[in-house]
Amino acid sequence: MEQAIETSYSSTRRELLSQAGERRTEQADIRKRPRPGEQIIFSLLLAAGILSILTTLFIVYFLGKEAITFFSSRAWVHSKMVVVNESQAGFNLRPNAEGAVSAGATLILIDLGGKPQLPFTPGSYLQIDDEIMRVTERREQSLVVERGQMATSAQAHQPGALVLGLMEDPIEPIEALAADATTIKLPPRASAEFQPGQVIHIDTETLLITAIAGDNLVVERGYEGTEARAHEVGAFIEEERRPDLITYFTHTVWQPQTGNFGVLPLIEATLMTTAIAILVALPVGLSAAIYLSEYASPRTRNLLNPVLEILVGVPTVVYGFFALQFVTQGLLQPAFGVAIYNTLSAGLVVGLMIVPTIASMSIDAMGAVPRGLREASYGLGATKLETVTKVVLPAALSGIVAAVILGISRAVGETMIVAIAAGNGPNWSFPPNFTIGAETMTGHINRISGGDLSYQSVDYTSIFSIGLTLFILTFALTQISTAITRRFRESYE
Repeated sequence: MEQAIETSYSSTRRELLSQAGERRTEQADIRKRPRPGEQIIFSLLLAAGILSILTTLFIVYFLGKEAITFFSSRAWVHSKMVVVNESQAGFNLRPNAEGAVSAGATLILIDLGGKPQLPFTPGSYLQIDDEIMRVTERREQSLVVERGQMATSAQAHQPGALVLGLMEDPIEPIEALAADATTIKLPPRASAEFQPGQVIHIDTETLLITAIAGDNLVVERGYEGTEARAHEVGAFIEEERRPDLITYFTHTVWQPQTGNFGVLPLIEATLMTTAIAILVALPVGLSAAIYLSEYASPRTRNLLNPVLEILVGVPTVVYGFFALQFVTQGLLQPAFGVAIYNTLSAGLVVGLMIVPTIASMSIDAMGAVPRGLREASYGLGATKLETVTKVVLPAALSGIVAAVILGISRAVGETMIVAIAAGNGPNWSFPPNFTIGAETMTGHINRISGGDLSYQSVDYTSIFSIGLTLFILTFALTQISTAITRRFRESYE
């Protein structure tokens, strides 16, 4: 009897345990089973992720394809030779001992000879004896020059030496060219501007230089399938100019239509405005984040946070006119005498624009620091300031660095502010001059793309090479941000 009761009890106990296990399994299955809404959200997120990746790949492919077209294109520019500018003749070095010029001097003292001022403008060339110099600055009775230009060597010059102004003159054949002729007669010394194997252009005909004989060019007519035709005296000779990576990243003149393919002026202006923007936004944004996260009362925080976020909603074109009218004309010109277009004003206002980005992300980073770290610091006797600077900021460093780099990326990609306030022409200055106008990569793309450009011209395709350069720059900043965030990230339970 007792054995039957025990067997019945054991069977009942096993059945109860089995039923309880089945209920737990059913409950677990219920908890793990996704709801229909979650499945829809998951599908949308997956689709958005795939779409963003495909969009990025398409942008890279499109920019890369057009950039390759740019580097395989060419521009035709007038062949020019340097000649004496007769309108600037008649000047000499000062006749006294001060007029002597050593081989290393860069200041040239000029005898005005009763004339009101010097005609040599910055960027022009002059010749003293056998040396050619480039003018970098014009003063009342002197010039600052770069010595030994155009393959000439710097040398000493005596007082009273003749100073000749130079100019570039287009090269024209001095004799008519028949349709079957293979020799082009040039002015004296003009053949030095050419070399065998060079491709030239006259009207609609392309020619290949096979040899140079004195002042004559020996050419192959009808090159690249063009038609050989007769050309009259005065037809301009055009040279072929092709961009390459070395020229693109090392030369300091950007004028694709004239065969100058150095993108450095655009990169320099972009980095100048970005540097000023970060110098403004980092202390202001980080200070605002520290105050709102650590010092402000909940009421003050709720009041100031929306005010800070208002800056995000201001259109950038409004920022641009604010920089031009108020910052430049109202503040910088009276104080420092800057030009009407300058990178300083643009950089200051771009920095103002990215303050909310740095501040809001820094607030989130500091808010993620556990409260226990602060309490432990207070328990050890640290003050509020010591806790913020020695505990909270180091713990939130990865998030703050990510905020700064994101702000830099946004400053690099800003368009309307720099297009309105910085200037509308590429301008290289070394050392960098923040008081004059310059053009950033985004500003140049904005200006050129709005013009009348023929499809597949060198100007048109240059837009995409600049766009690819800008993409690579921002992508590199993003990767740096990711690496720094992973390196200094703090994990808390």
